[in-house]
Amino acid sequence: MKRPNALLLTATLGCALLSASALAAESKDSDKSREEVKAVLNQHDEAMNKQDLKALMMLYADSPGIVLMGTGPGEFWKGKAAVEEAYKQFFQDFKPGTFKHECPETSAGHDGNVAWMIASCNMQDVTPDGETREYGLNVSSVLKKEKDGWKFQILHFSNLTGGDMPPPEEEMEETPAPEDGEPASETAPKTQ
Repeated sequence: MKRPNALLLTATLGCALLSASALAAESKDSDKSREEVKAVLNQHDEAMNKQDLKALMMLYADSPGIVLMGTGPGEFWKGKAAVEEAYKQFFQDFKPGTFKHECPETSAGHDGNVAWMIASCNMQDVTPDGETREYGLNVSSVLKKEKDGWKFQILHFSNLTGGDMPPPEEEMEETPAPEDGEPASETAPKTQ
């Protein structure tokens, strides 16, 4: 091998090895941050179970623009005072110590001091009159890294209730898939 080609090969391999080491370190940092972000959701649910308002509010960013948002109209609380009031209302809806969760589907990521997380959770609690409830809850959030860790800037939860539920699969009409080469049929009405 000619000397210039050997030097080029050595330089290329050296850069590749350095890049692989840097990417591995970044991946470990990324995995650590993802786990830290997911831990904030678990801390939130533990504080909910205890109905510990102070612990819940410690999970929010030190910002006047924090937001908690629910499913429907009017379920939008901005600022610490409004978010605190929302949690006080939530506490009236279940007995302390009965709030359980399992979130089999989660995804999280971050870029610098901003992180995001989504989760699809199976929830269970007991109402004040003793009725056990089970329901699905989707959660999405934006967090920011502060001196003492990741904090919610925005927390959004959504669950379908009552008449908002989609029909069971067996009641839904199946639309046959188009055959290769044929255009798909329209699913929405044309607008004029």
